[in-house]
Amino acid sequence: MTPSRYVLLASARVRHGYFADGLARRLRFTPDTDTQEAMRAHQLLMRSNGHALALHAPESALALLWGARAPQSLRFTLSCEDPGYELYTDPGTLPLLALPLFTDVARDETLWRAGLGGEVELQLQARRTVWKYLLLGDWQEHSLQLVDAAAEVQFDAPGAEALPDGRAAIVIRSRSALALAERSPYRFQLRDTASQPPKLLMPRLPVAAPRGLQRELGPQGGSTAITEIFVSR
Repeated sequence: MTPSRYVLLASARVRHGYFADGLARRLRFTPDTDTQEAMRAHQLLMRSNGHALALHAPESALALLWGARAPQSLRFTLSCEDPGYELYTDPGTLPLLALPLFTDVARDETLWRAGLGGEVELQLQARRTVWKYLLLGDWQEHSLQLVDAAAEVQFDAPGAEALPDGRAAIVIRSRSALALAERSPYRFQLRDTASQPPKLLMPRLPVAAPRGLQRELGPQGGSTAITEIFVSR
């Protein structure tokens, strides 16, 4: 018996701004009811990994699939099995993935077959937070300033804050929300402006990590997403 030859109907790739390679992690693709029915009726084969999905059909089933012309698209809901997903991803519901199967452009079966195999790409954004540096230890002899080596990110002046455990910290916040990244491009430096030219105390400070996510209440109510970054002297 000759094995069935499978044809790629459509595929998808989900990208994520947090990861260095740009690809999402540990996603699950769940077909909706119409898609499940089509997969059973036409013996469609679904292959997926944590960031990509591909739907194949037996070549022998294409004529029946064209005759049915349904569903118009193969639809999947997305979920993520990574427990840290919400920490590094821009808040919001994961988008619905729709792989077009029939369009008005393909008016006959030959044109439709020729157009199979298209790819859909979704982009998930990395979470953006205000970066809050907490400097622990004795810094009294220094006039501290946090600067961006690339001169693109601005920071507030240092302030004092008492931690829940009673320790005192010097706090410096970024003036804008910054994207979290698996490999951050930022290079922030700690300088002492008491001397001229300013003395470099730390040439490269640690960057924000997803586990540092917190909500900080504002003076007018509401809250801001921040990422705490502790630096000990």
